[in-house]
Amino acid sequence: MAQSIRDQATVRRAGEQDLRAMAEINTASFAGNQGDVEKALEWVRCWFRAFPLYQYFVVQVEDKVAGYVGWQLHGGFLRSQPVIELEQVAVAEQFQGQGLAPRLCEETMDMVVEWVCAQNPHVQESVIAVVWVYTINDPALAVYARQFRDQVQGMRNQYGHRSENMLRATIPIDHHRQRL
Repeated sequence: MAQSIRDQATVRRAGEQDLRAMAEINTASFAGNQGDVEKALEWVRCWFRAFPLYQYFVVQVEDKVAGYVGWQLHGGFLRSQPVIELEQVAVAEQFQGQGLAPRLCEETMDMVVEWVCAQNPHVQESVIAVVWVYTINDPALAVYARQFRDQVQGMRNQYGHRSENMLRATIPIDHHRQRL
């Protein structure tokens, strides 16, 4: 029985060698760089260099970067209840609809929470994860609703007049501390 693309994929922390592939996916997925790969490369390189404030991960199928996700840490490194934001997730068109975006979100959320817990002795009970998503983006809402179980916790108008919902997840740190 053949493995699905989702099962064949590997999720890992992004490296410098992944930035061009991430930029290509970015230009195909988002309007912010208007199809300009060099501008997208500049954008992802800036965020990549902001580690550990910003952390990129990729999903790889065989030797190809199939998608990426970026997480941002908010409010300092030593908060008693840290906040992480899933800032951007994108999957290359040929890999869409195969479960890679949910896998990226799930696995990397755990990786970021583990990193936060390892770096921050002040975390008390939980880490808060948030994601902002356009209210008209039903596919993204469906992906995020599975993981951000506190559901909609806020709303804003940003980037023009498009409304966004904030979904949130409260992640207990008990099992993450036990892994360390």
